[in-house]
Amino acid sequence: MKSSRPFIAIAASLLLCATALAQNKPVVQFIATGGTIAMKVDPVTKGVVPAISGDDLMQTVPGAGKYATIEVNNFSNMSANYVEAKWWSRLTKAVDDALARPEVSGVVVAQGTDTMEETAYWLD
Repeated sequence: MKSSRPFIAIAASLLLCATALAQNKPVVQFIATGGTIAMKVDPVTKGVVPAISGDDLMQTVPGAGKYATIEVNNFSNMSANYVEAKWWSRLTKAVDDALARPEVSGVVVAQGTDTMEETAYWLD
């Protein structure tokens, strides 16, 4: 009867390699802010309301986890009509805090189209 030890050793080595590779994936923080991308039609009022979280949005990109470890930050979920300087200041802090962590390689800010240009300008 052959020993199963070589197989176990190989399996353990592969598991360790897979773990090491998983740990070497870049960490990306996905900051969800609401806006058009997170809206659904309210069946009662027939108006659009913020209803989709950052976790929900990431479900639409199932392969992202193969390339990076995604951290979802459900920063806000509101219409762009309510964006003001205080909101942008808080967003700046969230981005800066994420990028200050050495393991974070980048940040993606998800928002609707109404204030996208202004947010990009502000963060720049």
